Amino acid sequence: MSEHLTEQEQIETLKRWWAENGRGIVTGVVLALVGYFGYQWWQGDQRAKAEAASDLYQGFIEAVSANNGQPDNKQLTTAKSLAEQLKNEFGRRIYASQASLRLAAIAADNNDLEAAQAQLEWVLDNTKESALELLAKRRLATVIAARGNPDEALKMIGGSVPPAFAALYSETRGDILRQKGDDAGARSAYEQALSELLPEQAGSTQLLRLKVDSLAVASGDEQEQKQSEPAPEGDE
Repeated sequence: MSEHLTEQEQIETLKRWWAENGRGIVTGVVLALVGYFGYQWWQGDQRAKAEAASDLYQGFIEAVSANNGQPDNKQLTTAKSLAEQLKNEFGRRIYASQASLRLAAIAADNNDLEAAQAQLEWVLDNTKESALELLAKRRLATVIAARGNPDEALKMIGGSVPPAFAALYSETRGDILRQKGDDAGARSAYEQALSELLPEQAGSTQLLRLKVDSLAVASGDEQEQKQSEPAPEGDE
């Protein structure tokens, strides 16, 4: 009899425990299942989007690379269409920014500086990759300077940048200063770029030295010309 009562008590205790905790357990299990399957769905969705973006970008690359990198009007139109699709559907992914950078380069080569600026500004407004942002900013400064606004361009690339971009930014400052006619400032910027080159950027050394030397020669020629000019006559 006592054993039977003990079992009844255990059952009653279990019932009370379940009444107090059962709903929470069921809710927890349901939430865990929803979270698990939701995460699995999210991962699958992200993979599908990544594959779709990759396919679009592959088509873009094939179009802009046609004819040894000289696409005809039809191929360029295809590339622009694919790039717009990438920007509209996958604007935060790296493929969209890379496509815009490529189109900006093509536009600049064709002297369509307005189109190049628009593409680069899009990258700055949308990319989440700091390296692409720094690259786009440097190229945009070059385009803005070429459009006749060197002071605005210099302001854009002012300030410190990561070591991997320091030499590139200094060289760009030198190019813009030279465009303004500030040869001394340009030479100083080129010399700074030389000092900032990382070991893996050694391939740029020769070009930078040529830029420095060309300014040194120009400066020497100007000095020689000044010395050869006749001194102004004094008042009698």
